[in-house]
Amino acid sequence: MQSALTLGDTLNFTTAVPDYSAAAGWVLKFRLIPRLSGTAVLLTGTADATDPTLHRITVTASATALWTAGPYSWASWVEKSPAVYSVGSGA
Repeated sequence: MQSALTLGDTLNFTTAVPDYSAAAGWVLKFRLIPRLSGTAVLLTGTADATDPTLHRITVTASATALWTAGPYSWASWVEKSPAVYSVGSGA
């Protein structure tokens, strides 16, 4: 995941979660939580078109323009009903 984003820019990245690939039906999700104020943002990945083992997260520029400026904490997890597993967190 990117370490910084300018509000109003497109967010677009892939990430691998080796034990939980998109090709195997796992869905990667991120929750971005503003550390000062604002509303949390939920991001849902899809299988990457070029390498379906990777998870792709894409958010439009118009959507990121609405986010709160400032530092965020984040948590990520994978889901494949009925299983849910945490896979990362940070700031």
